[in-house]
Amino acid sequence: MPKINAPTVREHHEQVMTSLIDAAEQILREEGPAALTAGAVSSRAGVARNSIYRYVESIDDLRGLVVERYMPGWFRAVQEAVDGSNDPREQIVAWTIANLEQATIAGHGWLMRVGDGRLRPSAARNVGKAHATLFSGLGRLWGRINPARARIGGVMTQGILMSTMNAVERHSIGLDEARDSLGRAVRALIDVFEEEPAAGRPHRGVSPRPPRGRRLR
Repeated sequence: MPKINAPTVREHHEQVMTSLIDAAEQILREEGPAALTAGAVSSRAGVARNSIYRYVESIDDLRGLVVERYMPGWFRAVQEAVDGSNDPREQIVAWTIANLEQATIAGHGWLMRVGDGRLRPSAARNVGKAHATLFSGLGRLWGRINPARARIGGVMTQGILMSTMNAVERHSIGLDEARDSLGRAVRALIDVFEEEPAAGRPHRGVSPRPPRGRRLR
């Protein structure tokens, strides 16, 4: 039985798992996906190579765990930002800025490259569900602005966000300037959609057209 350096077996398991994930992330960030091998992880984590497979089925499991480790904190930060207001306009802006900040912390582009086509099916499903949950929340907020155009509003918001995230990652713009620009762009988009009629509702300040064949008296 391996030596346990923790008060309980469970805590020992958690410590070793953290060491393995930390080692995998360091390798991926510093050396790239091709360098992620059992030997490299073993050396960095200080865990016997054969012992790794007591914790994961394959080294690719570690790749997925590196990606997934950022999800709880990311989602919590976004939810806290959205909960800071009851105004759907401000909530949408808060949603985009919180996602920008978390993407900068985690290195969203890097995470996407790590997972692109390399995640095991279970990890890929978890990531897919996480994205769906995140963006469904945005859709509900847009539904309070203009239900008939909520989907396109959400898609366009995502597009603005992704463009800003990419610019920050390329160091084309600083995070502070990006926050300000993103906020102004999303507010402008909301203004446009607020002026568009929802289903069965006229534009602001425009009286509904009377049905054909009837005259106003």
